[in-house]
Amino acid sequence: MEHVHVGVIPDITLFIQLALFLIFTFVMKKVFFDPYLEIYEERESTVSSLLEEAQKNNQEVEKILQEVEKKLNEAKQEAKKVLETSRKETNELVANIIKSATEEAEKLVEEEKVKLEKVVEEEKAKVEQIIDEIAKDIVSKIIPQEKAA
Repeated sequence: MEHVHVGVIPDITLFIQLALFLIFTFVMKKVFFDPYLEIYEERESTVSSLLEEAQKNNQEVEKILQEVEKKLNEAKQEAKKVLETSRKETNELVANIIKSATEEAEKLVEEEKVKLEKVVEEEKAKVEQIIDEIAKDIVSKIIPQEKAA
């Protein structure tokens, strides 16, 4: 078998197409690819800086939240102390009021008891006087009858 070599001889259209392709590539690079890559890199830079800023803001928010939580806990503790102090003071005040009222009531009861005893003594004296008078009347009625008999 014999080898047949078919040779491709480049003609001028190949070079023209190559030149057109290179010109097209250069124009596309300048008109489309370079501006696109520039915008893409700018966007990447902006997104990256915004992400960094967002992370910083998140860290600041976390710090602020921790401070707020700490202050809230401190305020709760202070409120508990104030409430406990108020409760103790109120209990003491109530105890004092009850003690005072009890003492006042006992004093009033004692005063009324003394008044009542005085009234009872006066009434006893009146009753004894009435009994004496009745006894004298009875005796006077009985004694004159004996003299007559």
